[in-house]
Amino acid sequence: MATSREQILDTAEELFGNHGYRATSLQQVAERCEFSVGALYQFFSGKEELLRGVMERRGLVQLAEMRRAAEGGDLLALVDTIVAFHRRYPAFGRLSARVYSAGSDAPAGYHLFEANYRTAMDLYASVIVSGQQRGVIRAGNPQALARLLSSMVTAYHRVDPELVGSGPTLTEPEFRQIVARAFAA
Repeated sequence: MATSREQILDTAEELFGNHGYRATSLQQVAERCEFSVGALYQFFSGKEELLRGVMERRGLVQLAEMRRAAEGGDLLALVDTIVAFHRRYPAFGRLSARVYSAGSDAPAGYHLFEANYRTAMDLYASVIVSGQQRGVIRAGNPQALARLLSSMVTAYHRVDPELVGSGPTLTEPEFRQIVARAFAA
């Protein structure tokens, strides 16, 4: 039973990440899993709960990795952790970029993920405060700078050559340099 649930979550993550929440149907998820749509309802009450399951499963792991990286107080180490996580789970990276972007593809109930977003912003802000206290990060409101950093990381997922394959890209060293310069004291 657990394997079936994981298979459904893996498939939904891939489809939501590659095609968007609205463009993906439960029928498509079921077909890819070789289940009936009715079988999906044994695990999830609907598409929104399935999205919540996908976001929670990877989101909690990502937050744990971010917490460990934030302990060192190094902004670039935190950024590297997030980039590496999304490279390890590229469909989740694309899905996150869709869910947390302006004009989001997520359902109206995406507020379900706001707790994770707030936690991530608090982690960014704590690293920023630490850097400000050490004189290595520019002055400014830590929460505002955290949102700016989050937006930069989200935008990078759209130009990361390991995630997008073609089109305009930016290497990780180039991105790190942009972040370092933007936040330098």
